[in-house]
Amino acid sequence: MSLLSAEASAAGAPGILVPVVLSAAFLHASWNAILKFVSDKLAASLLMTLSGGVLAGIGAVLLPAPDRASWALLLVSAALHVGYFMMLIKTFEIGDFNQVYPLARGLSPVVVAVFATLLGDPMSRHQTLGIAVVCGGLTTLVFSAGRPKRAQGKALFWAAMTGLSIATYTVTDGIAVRHSGTAAGYTAWMMLAESTMMTAACVAIMVRRGRAPEGVGVLPTLRKLSRGDVVRGVIAGALSLFAYGLVLWAQTRGALAAVSALRETSVIFGAALGSVFLREPFGRYRIFAAVAIASGILILEAA
Repeated sequence: MSLLSAEASAAGAPGILVPVVLSAAFLHASWNAILKFVSDKLAASLLMTLSGGVLAGIGAVLLPAPDRASWALLLVSAALHVGYFMMLIKTFEIGDFNQVYPLARGLSPVVVAVFATLLGDPMSRHQTLGIAVVCGGLTTLVFSAGRPKRAQGKALFWAAMTGLSIATYTVTDGIAVRHSGTAAGYTAWMMLAESTMMTAACVAIMVRRGRAPEGVGVLPTLRKLSRGDVVRGVIAGALSLFAYGLVLWAQTRGALAAVSALRETSVIFGAALGSVFLREPFGRYRIFAAVAIASGILILEAA
C-alpha cells in the first residue's frame, strides 16, 4: 500500500490547487524578503519563530487535533525543519544569496519527485515534463550571476544539503498530513512543535556566541530590535505559518512532486520582490527563468 495514498483526492495539481500553491510561494518569498531588511538575522529569526508559535498555539487550541497516526512524523518533520533552517543559515553565511538559494530550492522538487515515486505516488508524463521545465528555470537562476567560483564550492555543497533537507521534510509532511485527518490542525501542531525546537536552537546559538549567557539576555536581545524590525518579524512569522499551511493543504489533494515544484516558484517571486523593493537587477537570465517556470506551471495545470 502506498504511504502517500491516504486522503489524496487528485493525482495532479488541477483547478484551485495551482493558485493556492502559487499564493503560498508568494507568501514564502515575502517573508524571506522581509527578513532581508533586518540587520540582526538571528534575533529576527527568533522573533519570527515566537510569533509564528503563538499563532500556531492559538490554532492548536481552536482546530481539531491531528490523528495519532501522524504524531510521530509530525515531530520528525518539526526537527527536520529546524535542521533545514540551521543549514540555510550556514549556506547564507558563506555563499552568495543569488546562487545558493535557487540551488537549494531548485534541487528539492527533483528529490521529492524521486522519493514520491518510490513511495507509490508516480507522476504522469505531463507532470514529469512540467516539473523538469520548472526545475530547469530554477536551475538557470543558479548561474544568473555567472559560473560559481571555486570558493563557492563549500557554499554550493551546503546549498545542496539544504535542498535535500527541504525534500526530506516535504515528503515527511506529505505522508503525515494525509494521515492526520486535518491539514489545518496538522499545520498548527507541527508549527508549534517547530517553534519550540527552533526557539531552543536560537537560544543555544546565542549562548555559544556569548550574547545570552546561560540563556539570560534573550529578551534584551529582542529589545534591541527597532520597532519596525519587530513589526517585520511578527508579520514574517504569520506569513510563514499561512504559507506552509496552504502547502500542506495542497499536499492532501495533489501529487506531492507537482506541489513541491510549484511551491519553489517562490524563487521567482523573491527575485521580483528584490527587483522592485531592493533595487536588485532582474536581468535576462531571470526573465528566461521566469518564462520557463511559467511554462512549466501551465504544463502542470494541464496535466
